[in-house]
Amino acid sequence: MSDDVQNLPARPTIPAGEPHLPAPGGWNPSSPGMPEEDEINLLDLFIVLLKHKVMIISVVFLAGIAALLISLQMPNVYRSEATIAPTTQEKTSGALSALGSLGGFGAMIASEVGIGATGSLDQFDVVLKSRDLTNTIIREHNLLPIIFDKLWDVKTGDWKVDKPSLLQKASEFLKGIFGSPDEKSSVSKNPTLQDAYKPMQELLGKTPEKKQNVMRLSFESKDPKMAQAILNYYIIGLSEFLRRQTLEDAAAQQVHLNQQLSKTTDPLLKNRLYELIAKQIEKETLAKIQRYYSFNVIDPAFVPEKKFKPKRAQICMISVVVAFFIAIFLAFFLEYLKNMKTREDPERLANLRQSMRLRNK
Repeated sequence: MSDDVQNLPARPTIPAGEPHLPAPGGWNPSSPGMPEEDEINLLDLFIVLLKHKVMIISVVFLAGIAALLISLQMPNVYRSEATIAPTTQEKTSGALSALGSLGGFGAMIASEVGIGATGSLDQFDVVLKSRDLTNTIIREHNLLPIIFDKLWDVKTGDWKVDKPSLLQKASEFLKGIFGSPDEKSSVSKNPTLQDAYKPMQELLGKTPEKKQNVMRLSFESKDPKMAQAILNYYIIGLSEFLRRQTLEDAAAQQVHLNQQLSKTTDPLLKNRLYELIAKQIEKETLAKIQRYYSFNVIDPAFVPEKKFKPKRAQICMISVVVAFFIAIFLAFFLEYLKNMKTREDPERLANLRQSMRLRNK
């Protein structure tokens, strides 16, 4: 070993227990690489809620009382339900062969020949939504006073006359000056069939279930017996609407077949036309004797014993929960406004108030 190596100074040893000091500009793994950020303290949030506990409890309590009072003012609504199923059609082989020999003429009336009447869920839905059926039910059973019960005076048996407002008086005055002489102006307008169509459709429920091939119907009313009665009106009206269409089509087909019969000289074709006419007569006869045409009532309408709505307990619970969250948000907002006055710059607050004004001075 050389003399230079032997004469090197000994490496200094670091005493135990003393901290390791990093070299200047070096990286210290024990120190955080980034400054510590402010963290949300759950205890501070809980303290804010405790500071505004009186306000939170008051808001929740008042919301619960208000929801209870409002729900008690709501009238009970009852719902009657029924289930109908379309009938199937069974065609005879003789009728099908006769139609096939007539070509296009037979194809035109192929859907009209059968032992029973057919119906479909889509057809039922379209008919129940028709304005003609609803207007017929309202007119035949005088349902306008029931639909618009708040506008009907039971004592006088007539519609209530509201006092005209100043705007209505001015409108009537202008109509009298600039309107036509034959135009009749009335301050109060009685409800019409067009006004009643939308409320009736909102109360009528239609739920087709194509997997089971049934349609569930329902109607809501304040009177349970009236709910059952109006639902039966719709079921009977649906049957009569389809029955009337079938009778009209059968009569038109008979007229057309008789015209073809008078023009035909072939005896074989005449016999087949006679068969088709007989089928139309049979179809017309069946349409007249069936109770419900093109559908069967699986579950008839009933008088409901329990109310369907309002669900007062659910209304109160939802109101209390919503009020609780609103009160929490209001508590943090009030705390923020309080802290903003002490922490923020007064000049910035003055500029904020100035900007919020409608008119700048």
